[in-house]
Amino acid sequence: MKNVRLEDIAKRLNLTKVSVSKALRDHKDISSETRERVKKMAKKMGYHPNLQARSLTSKVSNTIGIIVPKIAHMFFASTIEGIYKTAEEHGYKVLMGVSFENEKLEIDHVESMINMRVDGLVVSVSEQTRSPEIFRMVSDMGINLVFFDRGFSGAGYSYVKVADRESAKKGVEHMIGLGYKNIAHLSGYQTSVIGKERKNGYFEALEEAGITMPESAIVEGGFSEEDGEAGFKKLIKNHGIPEAVFAVTYPVGLGILNQMDKMQIDPSTIPILAFGGSDFNRYLATPLICIEQPNYELGKRAFEQLKKEMEADDGVIPETIEMPAKIFIKK
Repeated sequence: MKNVRLEDIAKRLNLTKVSVSKALRDHKDISSETRERVKKMAKKMGYHPNLQARSLTSKVSNTIGIIVPKIAHMFFASTIEGIYKTAEEHGYKVLMGVSFENEKLEIDHVESMINMRVDGLVVSVSEQTRSPEIFRMVSDMGINLVFFDRGFSGAGYSYVKVADRESAKKGVEHMIGLGYKNIAHLSGYQTSVIGKERKNGYFEALEEAGITMPESAIVEGGFSEEDGEAGFKKLIKNHGIPEAVFAVTYPVGLGILNQMDKMQIDPSTIPILAFGGSDFNRYLATPLICIEQPNYELGKRAFEQLKKEMEADDGVIPETIEMPAKIFIKK
């Protein structure tokens, strides 16, 4: 049997999809008469029976959900703070779920938050998540969703992120300007937008400088300290010692430093350019050269976009919003 969607109910009642969604959530913008009509039609058509009982009796919750891959990470800690504080300023409560880079757990969080009747979701996807299809249940329920940092472009959702390609390119250009040519790259998974875009920026900088790096100089992996350790070990084995390394994230850069220590390589001899930063960079004996992201502002902007979409009467065309990074900051 075909799943009944909001569009189907809207067509039968000659209403907009947004109006149907608001009616099912008892939004104050919709008259009680229209709400009753929509609920009766939804029941008649068998709209999402597994979630229907909750959705038809719930009120607007003024609650949003945040789903992130991890919280023990300076970037996510700062962006979550930006989302929380901005949400509270506008009268919204916040629920949070952590996927721990696990797609199944991420789906569980999405389903739980739908059942808890959040008004919207702000999501940074796990490194296992390969497709936006798992978020279709969110749009089917008429709930707004905004991706931040890690997400999917052109998937029908707004996406707030740093200008990854441009920022990576400028960072690598800076390293080239310092005289380095043999610049290796520990990249993120290429199924991830940030992994792909940062790698593209790396290649663009090298190409414009007339530098060609062998495949052995690029090691694809995840975004954690453990990935940095494993990636650097593989790099040394297959490529040898480079003049410099571009790490896809700050944690990957820290993993590189840790592996250097295990291999008794002096970190001052191989500078690391890391996408992202941390306050404790200043305490490192050999600080990483950072492409610093506007973490708090990114979280703030993600909530503002979600609020805009939740409050729109006739829907909002999804946007990809890129924010500039501060390049070449070394603390």
